[in-house]
Amino acid sequence: MTTAMHDNDAASDAAAEAGLDPEGWQLRQVDPRTLLDNPDNARRPERDREGLAPSIAVLGILTPPLVRTTDTGELVLIAGERRKYSAIAAGLATIPVYVRNDLSPVHQVAGMLVENIGRDDLTPVEEAVAIQQLAGFDGVTQKDITAMTGIKAPKVRQALVVARSEVATEVAGRYDLTLDQAAVVAEFGDDPEAVKLLTAAAVKQPEQWPHVVARLRRERDDRQRYEAVVAELTGSGCPVVELESGYWLPEGARWLDDLPPVEGKALTVVKHRTCPGHAAAVIESTDDDGYEAAYLCLDPVGNGHVTLDEGDGEVPGQPSAGQSPVGHDSGGWTEEQKAERRLVVANNKAWDAAEEVRLAFVTELLHRRTTPKGTLRCVTETLLSDPAVATSGDDRDLDRVLGHQEPREGDWWARPAAMALLDQATPDARLPMLLLAQVVAGIEATTGRSSWRTPSGRLARYFSYLESVGYGASDVEQLVFGEEAADSPDA
Repeated sequence: MTTAMHDNDAASDAAAEAGLDPEGWQLRQVDPRTLLDNPDNARRPERDREGLAPSIAVLGILTPPLVRTTDTGELVLIAGERRKYSAIAAGLATIPVYVRNDLSPVHQVAGMLVENIGRDDLTPVEEAVAIQQLAGFDGVTQKDITAMTGIKAPKVRQALVVARSEVATEVAGRYDLTLDQAAVVAEFGDDPEAVKLLTAAAVKQPEQWPHVVARLRRERDDRQRYEAVVAELTGSGCPVVELESGYWLPEGARWLDDLPPVEGKALTVVKHRTCPGHAAAVIESTDDDGYEAAYLCLDPVGNGHVTLDEGDGEVPGQPSAGQSPVGHDSGGWTEEQKAERRLVVANNKAWDAAEEVRLAFVTELLHRRTTPKGTLRCVTETLLSDPAVATSGDDRDLDRVLGHQEPREGDWWARPAAMALLDQATPDARLPMLLLAQVVAGIEATTGRSSWRTPSGRLARYFSYLESVGYGASDVEQLVFGEEAADSPDA
């Protein structure tokens, strides 16, 4: 076929050349080779421009491309570049086009975007670029973009974040990331190692994507809290010592709290400030997830605070009987013990990040309309082997797994949230999900950051069920499937 389907009795060449439809659009029949490409097209020019050629060769152009007229009379595409090149490849001599000279530049971009979105012709990055083009017009707000394109405001904001990041557009375009994934890459655009981890997760292990994101965000926030304390110390003129692996003091150093008193009084930070060995380290706070300053002397022997044979007779830097609970010392630790401690710290933090992802998944699971296969068996096995789990969590735990921001009114021990679920005329087919909510609340209430160290049958069964309904357990969560779990029904 060498002519388009629009080339028929109802739309003759003469009518097509001169006729205007009720909307004021001019329908014309033109040689596709004469159409100029849209210089503002968000679609990458190298991507599948001739992919429609087989169908166009048989059916012709079903929807005419949109074009506008230049000052010199040439026609420039607004939308329809792939149809143009596919028509050329299919050997069509002419194709129908709609001339829309009534469209302003901003509406031309919006028209291109809307038409391509409707056809799923744009990748997420191309769509983001087009949205950025719209936002670049004077006076065009995000609200205007939503009104013109029908794209919801959160997606518009997300697209603008992606389009402004060269790293995100490059990675997302190369690996076909979703807009959500591209937005996260943009979030970590200044961290090459994080971008590398995110890309690997998106391409090779998509089920691990939420875990990687949660861990990276926690590490970033953790680093920012640490650096804030460092900045405060540095600003006050106090030298800051970085602890080995974030835990051990430099050789010979000692915490002020471990130094002997001066004239019967403890050596305070203020008194020690003039000492040449005065310094501080940033340690994890004992009260929350933040950091705090802990002060030390880098050379207590050289600065005359202690001698090798005074006090407890211990070498400075070695742990003493009265060591401060916030202090960490390197003395007495073998390399194997240090490695074990580092593993514990790393896995505890990894568990905290995984818990965030797991609870989000559980909340979505408990609100599904259909009971997943295997739910009744999981709940039955859990309650028969470990009946106490149903009451291990109270209403606050139930609210937590259900995703309620605020606990329901009433005394938590009266279990109003649990009874509210039952009072909602729950059909019999939904009762397994109600029981699952109680079981999950109980398990999560008795699960903590050290659970990876004590695998149990209860936890292994719970995680196996979650994986069967779509959850991707993180590396640290996989540790609950230890050999001990097979023999231990309780947590």
